[in-house]
Amino acid sequence: MPRLRNAAACCKAVNAAMNWLDEKSKEQETWPAPEQPLSVFHKLPSLYFGCGRTEHGRRLLMWTKTNLMLPNGDFLSAPAPREGAAPAPAPVREKAWLGLAAHVTARYDISLPAARFLASQQGPTSGAVYDVDPSGAREETADVRSAACAGLLFQAASLDFNARMAGKFLLRAVELQADQEVFFVRMDAHGLASASALRAKRRTQQLSYLAGPVIFLCRLHLATGETEWLDAAMDYFLFTERLRDEALVGEESATLAWAAAALYGITRRRVCYDAAEKIAQGLIQQQRSDGSWRVGRDEAAGLALTIQNALCLVEALREAQ
Repeated sequence: MPRLRNAAACCKAVNAAMNWLDEKSKEQETWPAPEQPLSVFHKLPSLYFGCGRTEHGRRLLMWTKTNLMLPNGDFLSAPAPREGAAPAPAPVREKAWLGLAAHVTARYDISLPAARFLASQQGPTSGAVYDVDPSGAREETADVRSAACAGLLFQAASLDFNARMAGKFLLRAVELQADQEVFFVRMDAHGLASASALRAKRRTQQLSYLAGPVIFLCRLHLATGETEWLDAAMDYFLFTERLRDEALVGEESATLAWAAAALYGITRRRVCYDAAEKIAQGLIQQQRSDGSWRVGRDEAAGLALTIQNALCLVEALREAQ
């Protein structure tokens, strides 16, 4: 099975999404629109580069550097107003996505300061990477998705120690899981699970909390050849087998298609292939006729979801080769 059987349909879905995004960009004087927060478009540069839209991606990265990036490598969540308080810092995962896209295209003036800033927010013993509040103080807990996103950037930027520390945090997090019906995704500074968790019986799930660690741990395994990372990636993935079918084809399922394809690319396990193909097919069926993915009338949410789903389909196709 060299590729997903529905690869042609996946490519068609991605092309439709890109056409929809092109139409949305034509409606704006600037793209993205100044009122759109980073949470909407932080994955868009990676999507542009993944689809060969290099110039689009470069322009967007330059816009983010000019309007959102601070001298220390941090990013604001939205452009600073001319008057009044500056917006809050962006979450770890959004900074990491921008850094990754910049590194792919040798924009080291963006990626390396971003990686070093995130390294400065990493716990020296836990390996967790903490978000900061508007005052610059660290939050008291950190989650596995943020550690995975930061770990991907650390690895790309050759911050190997920091990447391993992020991996160790993810290993400890999965070792703490004692309940088959609950998966804790956030830990405190002492390595103890907090109340934030995925619960197997819920109809909807934030699957990126499982999928993000799988993707990073797979890459850490490929870089080091060490099996502990791959074993941990499988542990994160196997929790998804306890989830309801509705969760696996829901709004948050796209990242899991990428994660399953990444595991299949290494292990050639049929269960991973089947999961990637099933989730990808669900995404194709949910796509609207105009090429977007939307839930309700929230335009910003529709933009973010369309960008995420298209990117994850692109990456799932690449990983499943």
